[in-house]
Amino acid sequence: MSSYRRGRKGSIYKVIVIAIIIALIVGIVFFFRKQISFGIFNIFNMGNNSGKNTQVTQDVKDGEKKDELSEEEKQELAKKEEEERLRKEEEEKIKYKPGTSHNNEATAWAYSTKDVNQWILKPSTYTGEDKLVFLTFDDGPSEIHTATVLDILKNYGVHATFFIIGRAADGEHAKPLLQRQIAEGHAVGLHTYSHEYSFLYPHRVANVNNILLEVDKNLKSIRKSLGEEFNTPILRYPGGHMSWKQMGPADEALAQRNIYNIDWNVLTGDAEAKGSRRDIQGALENVKEDMAMYGGSPKVVVLLMHDIKAKSVDALPSIIEYYQSLGYKFCILS
Repeated sequence: MSSYRRGRKGSIYKVIVIAIIIALIVGIVFFFRKQISFGIFNIFNMGNNSGKNTQVTQDVKDGEKKDELSEEEKQELAKKEEEERLRKEEEEKIKYKPGTSHNNEATAWAYSTKDVNQWILKPSTYTGEDKLVFLTFDDGPSEIHTATVLDILKNYGVHATFFIIGRAADGEHAKPLLQRQIAEGHAVGLHTYSHEYSFLYPHRVANVNNILLEVDKNLKSIRKSLGEEFNTPILRYPGGHMSWKQMGPADEALAQRNIYNIDWNVLTGDAEAKGSRRDIQGALENVKEDMAMYGGSPKVVVLLMHDIKAKSVDALPSIIEYYQSLGYKFCILS
């Protein structure tokens, strides 16, 4: 009997041990299932919360680190953080502003080409208080002169608009110059690809298809340097809009692409016939002569120059100083 009891008691112990083991296993499985489920839940919510949680954790860690720093180290860290903030701010300023001819910062001194063209054609339509001058350079970028022009403009703290020829933009020298023009707050516009009058205006009459073809090629060449998002809305026709016949259809076709042209009302005479009076006369003298036709101080000036011509480049400092002495605000076209 005692053997039977001992056997039964042993069986009961075994059952209890097995039950305890099973309970432990179930508990362990339940615990890990809960952890796994929580992890999966976090994964599904990562899009909404992970960035926030990471940031909070990072902020806590940064705060703890800062608490461990000496005052001198904290000041040095604050200085570095401020430098980084300013660096990012500067990077944002010089980025190209999509749909314009310039970077973000240059918006402050940029004016609509449509408006400016109207102001020089009909001066009475300008009602602003400021006197505005738009320095414009055609036919570049020049491997010889454009960098000098940019240096002078930077030295005086003024800005200009550059009308680019596509075939010049194809040159190896073009990319750093065009990128510098945008980065330093200038405007970049179209001036066709070839600048060939006979192709653009056969028999002095505008050929719409040829003009559009040239504008497309022109833009494609500039984008090699400034990227595919570059899409300037400004154009100067080679020879000027005023020089050719039946320009209306071309203007309308370009307007559908949000591209608008502009001429000028003052020029340095750097493209005058060789040996002519204005060719021989200095650039600044020619500018003053043209200004006199408008009473000496018109409210809006669009000055034509070429950054492939030494005559204008050499005279640029004196031209800038002349307009500064008259109280003009230097602007760009957009």
